[in-house]
Amino acid sequence: MKETKKNPAPQARHFVRFVDKYSPRIDLSIENYFSGKKKAAEHPFMAEIWSDLAEYCLRPGKRVRPLVLIAAFRGYGGENSAMRAIIAMAASLELMHSFLLIQDDIIDRSHVRRGGAAFHLLMQGRFSGGTINEGVGSDVALVAADVLFCDALRLVLGAGIGAEAKTGFLRLFADTYERTAWGQILDIVNTMPRSLHAGDTAAHEVGMMKTAYYTVYYPLLMGCTLAGAATAGERRAIGRFALPLGHAFQVRDDILGVFGDRAEMGKSADSDILEGKKTVLVQNTIERLGPVEGKRFESLFTKAAKSASDLDEIRGMIRDSGALDKAVDMHRRLVDEAVRASSSLLIADAEREVLLGLCASIGALK
Repeated sequence: MKETKKNPAPQARHFVRFVDKYSPRIDLSIENYFSGKKKAAEHPFMAEIWSDLAEYCLRPGKRVRPLVLIAAFRGYGGENSAMRAIIAMAASLELMHSFLLIQDDIIDRSHVRRGGAAFHLLMQGRFSGGTINEGVGSDVALVAADVLFCDALRLVLGAGIGAEAKTGFLRLFADTYERTAWGQILDIVNTMPRSLHAGDTAAHEVGMMKTAYYTVYYPLLMGCTLAGAATAGERRAIGRFALPLGHAFQVRDDILGVFGDRAEMGKSADSDILEGKKTVLVQNTIERLGPVEGKRFESLFTKAAKSASDLDEIRGMIRDSGALDKAVDMHRRLVDEAVRASSSLLIADAEREVLLGLCASIGALK
């Protein structure tokens, strides 16, 4: 039977059940926070933007990062009495994710996010009638993202946990978003390249810095730290599990970003090619093509404006070169590596099953 969101693989169901239990609690924490901010707003425009931010943050999404944090906290022996505070801290990761998505869509000139308009386009619609500034939407969205950053910190600071645990969490919080920012910069300077070269490691480095650490490693370590179980040995075990899984998450995103379904992704499958993203698919292709075909691929991919026929030809070259098959194989090997490494985690069996369910979810390409 084909695996779908409504009919996941048997192992993935452990994660799906965890999602069903905790995603509503994460969303409620976010909803309650923004409700308080809107009521306390000093000016109507602030209440309007907080309302827009709440809608944006609560759009349907995976909630992977906060869910991994919660699973780790529970699995490493965190107290049930602290769960309300932990959910608020987990919700701060979802606010930070939205903060990064707002920035990402401005940088990439994207129009759609999670099935709705990109935030800068929402702001353009809200404020363009009163100004001749054609970039008002992006200008407001950039600063509204800063508001989200502050809101995420307020969620953490307001959580009812001890000062030592909170300090340890905030150190990891800072490490997470600093590393992610450097990954974003590396992504920016390698997007829309003038040329393509065999042996370029940028796609791998971006995948590790911007996704692997950010999506699995740090949220898992945060939950472990909040539970008071982050020994040096467990940190190493978390790295052995989380980094290949997080890298697989990026490779999967690269594959679906070119060959995926718009309805499933909430954005166009043309976006990575149109934006000139130097992904593992692109790198694989340039390394597998001969000199003549390689030049043709490079000339098409580096065009500032690409036609529908260009997109079709680029996709065909990626597929026919074997680059897609190579990426699919890499994705499978990374997931398998994470599954093997999961046995060394000193985490409770129930939450290990949740993490294995996450592996199965990330391992699905349909």
